[in-house]
Amino acid sequence: MDLSFRAVTDVRRRCPVPSTQLCATSQKSRFIKGSNQRNEGLNWIRNYTHWPGQKGVVYFADDDNTYDPRVFEEVSVQSTCTIPNAFKMRKTKRGSTWPVGLVGGRVREGCVTDERDPTKIISFDATFRPKRKFPLDMAGFAVNLELIHRYRQAAFDYVHKNEQEGWLLSQLGFNNAYELEPKANGCSEVR
Repeated sequence: MDLSFRAVTDVRRRCPVPSTQLCATSQKSRFIKGSNQRNEGLNWIRNYTHWPGQKGVVYFADDDNTYDPRVFEEVSVQSTCTIPNAFKMRKTKRGSTWPVGLVGGRVREGCVTDERDPTKIISFDATFRPKRKFPLDMAGFAVNLELIHRYRQAAFDYVHKNEQEGWLLSQLGFNNAYELEPKANGCSEVR
């Protein structure tokens, strides 16, 4: 067993969030890395989850980020399943976002909400091209399982470098990142 595969397996074993470990190689001829792996995950989700019926939220964990368990706690509600932590229904209606720490040399990057209305995103604090329609880091958003099934052709590509998040979200029916639901206490906390 490859040492990096074993390390990921050990992390997954300690993590309370249900997960499946897949493997896909990156094409050396491709400019963008990671699309094969993420698309393998999308294919697995479409083949092994059942919609309608099964509820859930899809997170695209990134290898250069760490995750505060409160992200998963905040979007979870009690499951009717008898197996602890299995197939929890998530509170994300369509898609959600939260600030990510230590991105692009900054302490935080992500959504900013109205102080009077923490459910409304008013801007994004981003280093890389902050005016793009989806100024998000891969670690800072999640989508409802329903969208992955409803938009069966949605996938990551090999052309839109540094815009994979927006490329996928636009295929899932979002016009821009302002349509996402702000999490992490109105996007005030790094998760």
